[in-house]
Amino acid sequence: MHRLRTCLFVVLVLAVACQPTTTPATQPAPPAAQPTAAPPAAQLTAAPTTPPEPTAPPAPTAVPATPTPMPPMSLSSTAFTAEADIPLRHAQVPFEAPYKDATFVCPGTETGKENLSPALAWANVPPEAKSLVLIVVDDMHYAYPEAPEGAFFPHWTIYNIPPSTSGLSEGVTADAGLPAGALQGLNAYPAPYDLGYGGPCPGVGEKHLYIFTLYALNATLDLPAGADYKAVTGALEGHSLAQAELRGYFTGQ
Repeated sequence: MHRLRTCLFVVLVLAVACQPTTTPATQPAPPAAQPTAAPPAAQLTAAPTTPPEPTAPPAPTAVPATPTPMPPMSLSSTAFTAEADIPLRHAQVPFEAPYKDATFVCPGTETGKENLSPALAWANVPPEAKSLVLIVVDDMHYAYPEAPEGAFFPHWTIYNIPPSTSGLSEGVTADAGLPAGALQGLNAYPAPYDLGYGGPCPGVGEKHLYIFTLYALNATLDLPAGADYKAVTGALEGHSLAQAELRGYFTGQ
């Protein structure tokens, strides 16, 4: 019995010894996690920066100045205002004189008529002017509508007046009262009343218009003293820089 147990024990041991043994495959260990770099700590203070250099404000764009236009040339008189009546003292004295094949009659009475040229003043003559011309005419079309427009009776002509002058005093005569260098021309009256100023002389009761015109020229006129109206107006053509006008009326009496 004891031997039987022994045999059975031996058989059991052998059976166990004959069992295959398996060793589990060694699994590779997972790779160790690589440490990640921590982001840099936020700067607590900003890095110092160099302030920009101060710059001057841009210069304003220059705007070209607009030249102030020169006021127009003007002509005036202390004897009468524009479009008013010319005083009696500036009218021609009554006379009768031969004129071509007839007799020229300046009617009226002598009372108060002195044939004095009125005082005149002007301003704003262009700086480039070389001379001035003054012409006084009776507008015949105004008094006689049947007369053509532009029909004038010349009463006074002065030329080569220095542009530096500013006027004429009252009572300029045929040989006195003019600025140096100025010359007087002929009016439309017969001699001996034809040189220098000849005042208004309309028929009794007739109202006439008298136009005083001052011209600023870019030249002096190459004319002798005593030139007539047509010669002076022809010579100034194309030379006028500016002109001014003064109008007055006179009624015959």
